[in-house]
Amino acid sequence: MADNHIKSENFKPWLSRPMPPFNQHLGFEIDQWSPGKVVIVVDVKPEHCNYQGLPHGGFIATLLDAATALAGVYTDSEKRVRKALTLSLNINFLGQALTSGLKAVGTVTASGTKIYYSSAHVYDMQENLIASAQGVFRYRTGSETR
Repeated sequence: MADNHIKSENFKPWLSRPMPPFNQHLGFEIDQWSPGKVVIVVDVKPEHCNYQGLPHGGFIATLLDAATALAGVYTDSEKRVRKALTLSLNINFLGQALTSGLKAVGTVTASGTKIYYSSAHVYDMQENLIASAQGVFRYRTGSETR
């Protein structure tokens, strides 16, 4: 007899709800998500690039904002959406992407009842570090607890 309270390892509640519209427009996809951590992948398209054909700094900044924010709002409920506002985001650009795919890894570094802190790194698909960020976020009312 199956236990309905046990969820499979393949259970991905975020697949049942779309990304925020802007992130969706840019092609961001959540690859992994768990309490305090998120991995976002994206295929860089020509419209995401600067004149040199490299991912635009604004595109990378948006990817870092998404990764730092989403790291703190995970929920395993299919019906509950947690929300947060960016209070501060510090970005460091460190290298150039050598592949057309990027991966952002966001991690919560500290959290309270209303505020949380997180960091993120963006890599190309050869694991070259492209950029890093540190952010401060405030939970929207009703999103404070999991």
